[in-house]
Amino acid sequence: MKAGPNPLAALAAASLLLAGCSTTVVGTPVADPAAVPKPETGSFGTTVRTLGPTAQADGEALEGFRMAETIPRIDGIDPAMHYRGQVKSTARASIREGVGLAFGKAAADVIGTKPEVWVTVAATSLVQGAKYDAKARENRAQVAVMRMASPDDARAVVGPGLRAVERAVTGEGVDKVEARIPGYDAAVAYTESYPFTGDFRSAFLAYKQYVIGVQGTFSVDQIRTYFDRQTTALDGFRPTPVEKVTTLQRDAEGVARLTLAPAQGDGGYALPARTALLGQTDVTRSEKTFAAAGVDVLGVGGSTVYRARDAEGAQHVLAEFLDENSKAFTEVETEKVTGAPGATCLTYAPYEGSNSRATWCAIAVGRYMTEISSSQRRLAVQGIGAAYLVLRDAK
Repeated sequence: MKAGPNPLAALAAASLLLAGCSTTVVGTPVADPAAVPKPETGSFGTTVRTLGPTAQADGEALEGFRMAETIPRIDGIDPAMHYRGQVKSTARASIREGVGLAFGKAAADVIGTKPEVWVTVAATSLVQGAKYDAKARENRAQVAVMRMASPDDARAVVGPGLRAVERAVTGEGVDKVEARIPGYDAAVAYTESYPFTGDFRSAFLAYKQYVIGVQGTFSVDQIRTYFDRQTTALDGFRPTPVEKVTTLQRDAEGVARLTLAPAQGDGGYALPARTALLGQTDVTRSEKTFAAAGVDVLGVGGSTVYRARDAEGAQHVLAEFLDENSKAFTEVETEKVTGAPGATCLTYAPYEGSNSRATWCAIAVGRYMTEISSSQRRLAVQGIGAAYLVLRDAK
């Protein structure tokens, strides 16, 4: 399930039965199509979208997602880190801000606007819905690959400046104690120690035209393993020149067009399952779900659409995600959606003890399963109603 949480079987069986009838028995009541309830859709569109051509900014983000296919699974290095997956790629203009959020101000200042494209992936050992505890120990890691214009540019940013202490307005800061990654003497690495959460290690490595970064609770040996796997994967990667990223297709499989439009603009793109898996709330569980259901492509927009092998596969994804969300959160309220047969919405506290509520809705239609989340229950309900109509009427 993407960060956010089978009644259709009977309906499908009934449809097959009725399809076999060629006559109507006199006196048998026939449903008036106009009387069939329609879902509430609000301002959401209810038809298949047309996505525009790939702009330069779109292409830069798409190239980053291509690089995500080279990133080793974090849970393959620390099996505990398979929750709250994140995979993010942005246009070049936003990379500096993203680096700052991932690795801190010193990294943002040194790396700056030099990367042409980038992608970052994160995961944690803390399951969604868990009660917040500032003193709880959590295993987590965030990794990134930043592609520079040349190997010289990559080497130029991996230096002592990355170890500059970042101080708050009070003048206080956490020391960055130099560390060494076995087998990677050219890497810049350091450890920061915090009273409650323990030690966090960061490391940066220039490899060919790439800067590889990692931060979190990985040990130096785990960072070495990550570097080993990441550099090997990059050896087989063929980058798209930055001046040609507009040739990358946003929706080659025609799945993103089935998503709802985002709140602003006409954004949307499709991702292969291997890349999209990195952004699932339980990466390990979703890997099994995708494999069993034959999920190969995800469409991302204002909603998320999963393409399974067949209708049975889509129902399997829906059942797994419903089970995951129902068990992860507290005070869960379940409801059906009028006019969207098979749709289910869950309203819940995002974490134990929270006073806020979020709503997640999902439905399977044919070989597709779609989900949408919102902090406003009515928007989520309207969204899944609109998503149902899009998939029902898609050609």
